[in-house]
Amino acid sequence: KETVLYEGKDYREIEIIDPSCLNEAFLREQDITLNLLHDRTTSIARTPNSLRIQSREDGLHFEADVPDCDLGKRAKALIANGTYTGCSFEFWAKDYTTQERQGVDGKTEYVVRHTAFKSINALTIAMRPAYNQTSVSVREMIEAEKAQEAESQAQQAREAEDAAKAAAAAEEQARIEREYQHRKRQLQMKSL
Repeated sequence: KETVLYEGKDYREIEIIDPSCLNEAFLREQDITLNLLHDRTTSIARTPNSLRIQSREDGLHFEADVPDCDLGKRAKALIANGTYTGCSFEFWAKDYTTQERQGVDGKTEYVVRHTAFKSINALTIAMRPAYNQTSVSVREMIEAEKAQEAESQAQQAREAEDAAKAAAAAEEQARIEREYQHRKRQLQMKSL
């Protein structure tokens, strides 16, 4: 699919990425980080451990285990509230062709078609992505956090129930001990 990277008054720059650039074997060889806003100091995941990337017919998909730190929490919050809406990526071109053509509106179009990458260094979560057809979401992360919170609450409820049972058992034991002592005193009085 064609992506307009820049549109000026008289021209536009278009990029086409051939699916062959993103084959699974190539992706497995890459050391790719997931960054915020193209900033390498804000990496929140990395292949192969916390970042999983998959090439599909409709493009590149990824899933990340975002750390529970200030940066990870900020990323999730800004994705969830719609500040970060899409993605981009950093690559080194290997094989490509260029073409100059006239658009239907008369503007000159400079087209770069990538057929192979030398490397992919980073994916980035962005506010204004160059690739408008991209999206990013924290739906799964939020659901996982809700499930974790529900499990934590269930565990607290179980612990409270166990504590209540232990208190009831201790109270019953104390009642039995009092009754035993009372009967013991009664027997002692009868024997006198």
